[in-house]
Amino acid sequence: MKLKRLAAMFIAVAMTIGMVPSLVFASEAETEPGETAKTETAEPENKEEVPSEAEEDKTPEETASAPAMEAKKAKKQPFKWTWDGTTLTISGDCAMPEPGKNGLPWDSVKADIKKVVIKKGITSICNAAFSKCENLTEASIPSTVKTIGEGAFYCCRKLAKVSIPNGVTSIGQDAFRFCESLTKITIPASIKKMGYWVFGDSGLSSVTIADGVKELGKGAFYCCKNLKTVSIPGSVVSIGEKAFEDCQFLHEVKLHYGLKSIGTMAFNNCTALTSISIPSSVTAIEDIAFRDCTNLYWVYISESLLAKYTDKINGIFEGSTKIQLTRLEDNTFSVTAKTAKVKYKKAKKKAQTIPASKLFNFTDKGQGTYLYAKVKGNKKITVNKTTGKVTVKKKIKKGTYKVKIKVLATGNTTHAASSWKTVTVKIKVK
Repeated sequence: MKLKRLAAMFIAVAMTIGMVPSLVFASEAETEPGETAKTETAEPENKEEVPSEAEEDKTPEETASAPAMEAKKAKKQPFKWTWDGTTLTISGDCAMPEPGKNGLPWDSVKADIKKVVIKKGITSICNAAFSKCENLTEASIPSTVKTIGEGAFYCCRKLAKVSIPNGVTSIGQDAFRFCESLTKITIPASIKKMGYWVFGDSGLSSVTIADGVKELGKGAFYCCKNLKTVSIPGSVVSIGEKAFEDCQFLHEVKLHYGLKSIGTMAFNNCTALTSISIPSSVTAIEDIAFRDCTNLYWVYISESLLAKYTDKINGIFEGSTKIQLTRLEDNTFSVTAKTAKVKYKKAKKKAQTIPASKLFNFTDKGQGTYLYAKVKGNKKITVNKTTGKVTVKKKIKKGTYKVKIKVLATGNTTHAASSWKTVTVKIKVK
């Protein structure tokens, strides 16, 4: 029995001694906390490491930027909203989610919202986002927002302070309709699309439409009874149906050259309007566009448009019984070209701008402002449409460049636009 115990002890000791190398190696192979152990195939020490094809294709910049890109993505914040009893704050690097089956998360506190703060990073305001927030007085919209959804501020009757940042490209239908306390607004040049009735029935008394806006949609300012004057820039090519219908205190409307069409009932029942000058760029006026403008007297219109609508004039001005149609007078001017100089040393490093005064000489000034357009010339030379400034881009070569530019006088309330006149300016780069 003793012999058996001794044999067992001997075997146990032998096994323990045999396991020591394994334990040592296992200890050496342990990884630091958080690291992943790797299984590698041993290679001769003097063998040169060869990068994989995928690694060869990557430039150092691409390799370095990969972690940066991941870090940037990680920093993007998800949609979030907070409520402190009076102010609703919305944040995130994303579009505002559209209402679900149960509406919007803050619907239960709508009646108590007095202020809305949308943080930079939000790219859109969803449909009906703050619709019928009856106590909302102020809202801030960041420059990151590109779209304002349908009915976003619909029927916010106490909303008095809000601005649309340059960068917003579209405003949905009814977005600011029935905002009765909203007295002024600027429509930025970035706006490409406006839905129906955007500012309809609002309290607007002052409207600024930036040069760059392309169209005014149906009912855009319908029944804005406090609106008294409006200037529509030449970038606007169309005024939609009922755009200013029932603006009963609107007494001055300035339409600029560039406008092409005026929609049905666009100025219907604008009873304070006393005169209107329709620029010679207009080619279409729909029926009853100026119906029931009962105090409209002077109407300045181009000869070509008058000839086109001879049989339809009564329909266009139906109910406006006091009108006196007056043909817009001709507009002429005289312009000659000058020679301008640009220093080559400066043009090598930075684009150079030449003012119109150094390029054109108007010996007989036309009525209205001027429009310019490049007809022909080097691609590195551009012309500003409204200022006539010529920009010579950097790295242009030495030499004399001839640039054909056409010029037009837009006219005013009594004069039609002139015909285009083309001149050739010389730009010497030396």
